[in-house]
Amino acid sequence: YKAFLSSQVVFPKSGEVFLSLREKDKKDLLPAIRDLAELGYTFSATGGTAQYLFENNIACELVKKVHEGRPNCVDRIRSGAVGFVVNTTSGRTAIEASFGIRRSCTDYSIPCITESDAAISVVEALKGKSASQFDVTPLISSPVI
Repeated sequence: YKAFLSSQVVFPKSGEVFLSLREKDKKDLLPAIRDLAELGYTFSATGGTAQYLFENNIACELVKKVHEGRPNCVDRIRSGAVGFVVNTTSGRTAIEASFGIRRSCTDYSIPCITESDAAISVVEALKGKSASQFDVTPLISSPVI
């Protein structure tokens, strides 16, 4: 969490997390998603991810992919409804299709995690932050001349 603070990446304390996950990441990320739910976050997700969450008793709002029409996931991100994004992709077509998601996150300063290991680390950091207060302290307390 200190690394996020020092890099000025701000994760909201609550709100909506948009999820669009490749098949191989869904099982690995399920415990982290449950942890986010316990921390008070809500979820929106594209079709396959939403179905997986429903099957595992996690509530989420189903949103369309960009090519499925409007309103879609990019519209939702740009509306300000989404606090952060977990978008894991594989294959050229999926990566190209998720460009709009990643671009919207950049344009609107919304954190976007694109790898499952990083998403798990973010959740661990958020859990740690909720348990205590963190401050960033410089390693050098006085200027070096």
